[in-house]
Amino acid sequence: MKVIIAGGGTGGHVYPLVPIGKELKKRNFDVVFVGRKGGIEDRIFASYGFDMEFVSASQFDFNIKTIFLFIFNFFKGVTESFRIIKKHKPDAVLGGGGYVSLPVLIASVLTKVPIFIYEQNIIPGRTNLLFKRFALKIFLGFPDVNNIFKEKGMFVGNPVRKEVIGVEKRVGLDFFNFEDKFTLLVFGGSGGAYKLNKTVFSIIEELLKFDMQIIFITGKKFYKDFKDKIVHKNLRMFPYLDHMGYAYAVSHLAITRGGAMTLSELVLNGVYSMVIPFPYARDNHQYFNAKYFESLGCVEVIEENALNEKLLLNRILELKGKLRIIKMGCSSLYPKDSEVKIVDTIEEIINKHG
Repeated sequence: MKVIIAGGGTGGHVYPLVPIGKELKKRNFDVVFVGRKGGIEDRIFASYGFDMEFVSASQFDFNIKTIFLFIFNFFKGVTESFRIIKKHKPDAVLGGGGYVSLPVLIASVLTKVPIFIYEQNIIPGRTNLLFKRFALKIFLGFPDVNNIFKEKGMFVGNPVRKEVIGVEKRVGLDFFNFEDKFTLLVFGGSGGAYKLNKTVFSIIEELLKFDMQIIFITGKKFYKDFKDKIVHKNLRMFPYLDHMGYAYAVSHLAITRGGAMTLSELVLNGVYSMVIPFPYARDNHQYFNAKYFESLGCVEVIEENALNEKLLLNRILELKGKLRIIKMGCSSLYPKDSEVKIVDTIEEIINKHG
């Protein structure tokens, strides 16, 4: 059997599709990933050795330039998607959410290919809402608290790559050349976060006086603003880190945004987090993602308009005393092996529909 997986745009829309693809291949499915040429999905899917096809796609926004670009890429992408469907004749298509999956899902519905949807955020994206009526099953990274998907929705959690869960601490310590002591991880997701970066950077020298180690991942576009401005034996600064499992293995506390995959990875690794949601995320979904995990006691939320150096410094030092010895036990509260549940269901439904 053959499955096409369509998705991309951001790390959060790409990384959870990798374990799904690997699980399908493990069961001898033919798997083809569809994304944009040169997009983040191109680099990531290719690095795992997946077969790829490419479509044109761009994000919709309310200004003249992006609207025309969206319309142009929309029609081009749908045409390309029809060709891909005709070439591969898939038994099913899995849409991974976001604008990259839009043209593929349209072509799939019009050619009567069974579709499944995966939604990683607690507030569903526009593409997934648009196609919910056509999907045979909708896999959810968070409980469907507003009953949007009704009986089609299935809470499975977000699939997380095995290489970022449960890395041995000693391996991480060797990677960073760190000692076994309190470590703070700072990162704003795959794109970085300027205000978060700037606020943390302003207190780094003070934090380093308190016998802690810091991993500071700035995001590629912000790295030049902070690179080499502070040099210290307990500070490691990166524009981007491919081996996030090493960082999770050594960290006791994280300061981060509220992306679904970021939070899922941190919780499954037992790293307590201070979450500053991106306030301009569509429908404020990062805030609601984080509030769900806050209700489980796994994170605490600080809204960006309340963020300042004094608040952040004091809270980090308070938590340092509490989190120095043990990692928290939230990893048992969130589903594991989500990709297995997803593939089990896809396989069962495809077989049933013959």
